[in-house]
Parts: sequence; C-alpha cells; structure tokens
Amino acid sequence: MSPLLEPGPSPSGVTASTDPVCDVTEILEPSCGVWWGVSPYRNNVAGLERAAGRPMDIVYTWHGIDQRNFPTAKERAFANEGRYLHVNVEARRFDQNGHPPLRYRQITRGQFDGPLRAQARQIADLGLPVFVTFDHEADANKRYNTRGTPDQFVQAWQHVVDVYRDYGADNAIFVWNVTGYPGNFARLPGLWPGNDYVDWISWEAYNMTGCPHQPRWKHVQSFEEAMAPMYEWIQEQGPRHGIDPDKPVMIGEAGTVPIPGNPRATQEWYAEIPDVLRKYERVRAVKFWDNTLGPTCDFRLLNNRYARAGFVQAGQDEYVNLPEQAREAVNSALSMLDQFELRY
Repeated sequence: MSPLLEPGPSPSGVTASTDPVCDVTEILEPSCGVWWGVSPYRNNVAGLERAAGRPMDIVYTWHGIDQRNFPTAKERAFANEGRYLHVNVEARRFDQNGHPPLRYRQITRGQFDGPLRAQARQIADLGLPVFVTFDHEADANKRYNTRGTPDQFVQAWQHVVDVYRDYGADNAIFVWNVTGYPGNFARLPGLWPGNDYVDWISWEAYNMTGCPHQPRWKHVQSFEEAMAPMYEWIQEQGPRHGIDPDKPVMIGEAGTVPIPGNPRATQEWYAEIPDVLRKYERVRAVKFWDNTLGPTCDFRLLNNRYARAGFVQAGQDEYVNLPEQAREAVNSALSMLDQFELRY
C-alpha cells in the first residue's frame, strides 16, 4: 500500500494526528484502541447501530473474484456514512448459482484479471481506505489443498495484490485471514504470502457450544480462549516462518451461539471482550459475524436478548470507541493527499 497516513511532514506522508496519544498509521492501525465492526445479517447495519447506540467502524462484506461491480452502491453508502469497508474476495464464481469454487492457478494465470482490474479501479475511485482479504480461511479443512496447493494459494494472493496495486488501488489494505484454530497452525507457514503482501493478520474467535455443525463442541470457550492461541503462535513462532509479529491484528469474525443452560453466560461472553483486548496490544480491530447457521447455531446479535445486552455493553467501553480525532486524522490526510495530487 502506498503511504496514506505515514507520519511525516510531506503531503504524501501526512502526520496521522496532532495528538500523540491517538495516531492512525497508513494502514489504519490505531494507537489508542480498537476498531469495532460487524458482518451484518442482511446488511442491517443500522439496526445494530441503533441497538448499540454507536456506529460500527468496519463493515465486512463478501464477493467473488469474478465480480466486477464492487464496492456496490450499498457498500459505498456504508463508506460515505463514515464506516470502513472490509471486502473478502472469494476464489469462487459469485455470478453463477451455488458460487462454485475456482482453482488458484486459474487466478494466477490471469483468467480473472479483467474483474480484478475493475475491482481495483472502483476501490481506487472510492477514495477511502478499504480492507481487502483474498479467500479467507485457506487453512480450513474444507479449503486446504482443495482449490490448489498452499504454494498456489500464495501465488494467487500475490497476483491479486499485484493487480490491485498496478491498477491504482493504493488505498487497499490487505488482511490475511485464517481460522485461528490450533489444529491448523502447522498449515500456516505454507500459506503466508509474505510481509510485503500483507498489512494486517486476522483470525476468528468463536464459541459453538451445541452447534450441530460442530458436534464434538461440548465445552464453552471464552472469547479469550478462542483468540489467544493464535496470538501467541504469531508472537512466538511467526518470526521463524518469516511472519512479522508486529503487524496489527484483526479478529476477523467473532461470536457465540446462545450458551445452553446459562443464558447470562452469553451476555458475559460479549461483555468481557474489551477487557480481554486490553491484554493483547497487537489486536487493533474486532468484527462480529452477525448471522446464523441454523436454529441452534445462531450468532445473530439482535436475535437473543443476552447476546444483544452483552454486545451493547461491550460496545460502550471506551477502549473500543476510538476518539473522533482518529477518524478525523484519516479524513484530513486523504484531503491533503487529494490536494497534493491536484497540484502535481
């Protein structure tokens, strides 16, 4: 990514904030807290925001690599109203029924360069920072070695980034997202695209007690228990695999199903998140997956009174409410860059 908010006096590297307590870097890493976001059920961001009494910082959306027209009008509205977009670009054909998967080598060979170029131009035209992930959860059993080898995933990732950069999407911030499941850690080194191709590292933190999709999940796993093992692996093992442990971390998806037999535990699961985040300084963004896999596997934040109460309580914590000056710093830097480009 080209410098956007990098500290410095020149127009192409604008100081992120006049207050040294709360800076935002060129890749939207805040120094003063955590961005708070959601992948909303049926795009109902407004309903979540009304319930929470606050805006969402990031909205997570999903697209296929064959799609040319995104950000969509709806996504542009999200962004223009002050939220940052995070788009996951799947190695799947979203323009076909069932969204069939693709082979990574099809992407590397340039079969989808037309759509990628169109995506890059539209992201560039948005004029705002956009988080971008290619084919999240490449380490998951249902994906690992199914769309291609780990090497082919890395080549496809690098190809997507190169096309975006070549066609002007300097505002794209690339987020490598994996499951964070300890059983998959041995797969991660082979899936790492390289420090030059990744801006943020991301994984997931779920509790699925009683969810039929996870029949062996009998225990209750707290947010910290779900999140911490991957964090520790990156810090302790990342460097030996060429992974920079100082990169900012985004918990890309998080949530719990209603915890059987103890409704208030569901509320506590969400409510404790800000205090947990304070203990892990590289985590700088969290997004919740507000959706359902079935009646007893429901992560919708507004569909359960205890999930709603915990989400609202957590979202009011000052640590996940970045000062307005942080967002103003981004807008100011973008404005100065626009003026610089007009002059030169």
